Amino acid sequence: MANVKISELAALTTPATDDMLVIVDASEALDADKTKYITVGNLRAGATFLTTPLTSTAWDGDSYSTTSKTKIDLSAVFGAPAGIKAVLLEVRARDSASSSTNCYFCLSPNDTANSWALVNKPYDQANDTYRHVQGIVPCDANGDVYYQCLATGTNTLDVIINIWGYWL
Repeated sequence: MANVKISELAALTTPATDDMLVIVDASEALDADKTKYITVGNLRAGATFLTTPLTSTAWDGDSYSTTSKTKIDLSAVFGAPAGIKAVLLEVRARDSASSSTNCYFCLSPNDTANSWALVNKPYDQANDTYRHVQGIVPCDANGDVYYQCLATGTNTLDVIINIWGYWL
């Protein structure tokens, strides 16, 4: 192969799973051992994106009150694989008094109060109007997440969670 600039190479728009990418392994001591490759298939192996989301009857619009950090076992509740690293979530939340009272629903990989990777704040919307948010939430070592919510009253915060993907 002739020496050319990377910007002069042809773009590969449809890589096959056995196509290879060159990697420089900085952890190797000898220069001769530093150049390695990874296949496109192995590079993509950790991400799974779904055309139909994982759902749960516990998170399909059920009403919640103010709740301190509580674990959601994603494999037991949603059927996600155990030990996943992160999830791509859609979260819809509404509260019956959201137009005038602070309220939120949040998710994180830990049980630390007010530590949020993804938060849905329906506050300042018309009462009982869903606010939609999407994002990636890291999981704890077991593949689970924690939620915390502030509701305007008893069982006034309705929440829907859909899992659209996950990383192994």
